[in-house]
Amino acid sequence: MSVVLPVYNGEKTIRGAVESLLNQTFSDFELLVCIDGTNDRSEEIVMSMGDPRIQIIKNPRNIGLSSTLNRLIFNSCRDADYIAMAEQDDWFYPDRLQAQVDFLDGHPEYGLVSGIAEFWTGDNDPPGLFPGILVDGGQYPVDYREFFLLNYRKMIKVVHSCMMFRRKDYETYGLHYSWQYPTIHTDWDFIMRFSKFAPVYGLHKILVRKNREDERVSITKKLDRTIQFGNELIKSYRFEFPEIISGKDYRFASMTIKMLKVGHMPFIKRWSWLLWQFVQSFGHSVVRERLALEFRRLGSGYKPKRLIAFGKAFSFLAHFLESL
Repeated sequence: MSVVLPVYNGEKTIRGAVESLLNQTFSDFELLVCIDGTNDRSEEIVMSMGDPRIQIIKNPRNIGLSSTLNRLIFNSCRDADYIAMAEQDDWFYPDRLQAQVDFLDGHPEYGLVSGIAEFWTGDNDPPGLFPGILVDGGQYPVDYREFFLLNYRKMIKVVHSCMMFRRKDYETYGLHYSWQYPTIHTDWDFIMRFSKFAPVYGLHKILVRKNREDERVSITKKLDRTIQFGNELIKSYRFEFPEIISGKDYRFASMTIKMLKVGHMPFIKRWSWLLWQFVQSFGHSVVRERLALEFRRLGSGYKPKRLIAFGKAFSFLAHFLESL
């Protein structure tokens, strides 16, 4: 098996990510690291670990995430049945690889397996869990159209940084990471296209802790570009897959992307904007879901702490919105 890890200016978090991979209970793998034109100490830090499973390749300049991932997979061991994704600012639970290998070994009908991610902000707030479909005990649809629409309408419901897939599917069906989305949303595009040829499964286990500290280096922090490329993707897919995506689906996906900005708003502005969107959209389900999430967070003691006394009321409101 091969674990692939793209790195770009990751010196602050790369040691923890690599150590969590090297300490996996499943140890029979190569860890292929690609330094993507970085100008920090990332390569030096990885080399200092001295583990024979680590191999390092370098891009002479920064070429973006999709091209780096394709290069990593191309250079991985040809005898590897499975390819596992990893990211530089994440920490992986010790049984992550073993659980996924066991699943794919026992379920040849599935081509890709992922799991649950824990979002860690570095403070005392309770960590968020994603995706909700797995957290709530559900499962991804086996039917391609249902899975495709789930991920199209709700942006992406598969955790890329802890997914593992069969190499033969990647090669047989030409499932490369698209140069159309060189960095942002390349995972979203890949997963939806992959599902056309092989079902995707989600383990009901937390496999990865994703770093969401404010000072981390991450492309997902570039919100304007994330929203811009997200809108381009759903529009492009609308024309490419008219037999699957209706106008209603497109509008739903547009609202989902619009909600991305909420998490970056100050408390008062966030609530004012959400309530206005709720009224303006006549209670659109995407807005209801986000409001329910915000109420749940308040109910569990999320900032601002002075509102913690109203926890039960907030929890009730979250439940009410989810039941609409």
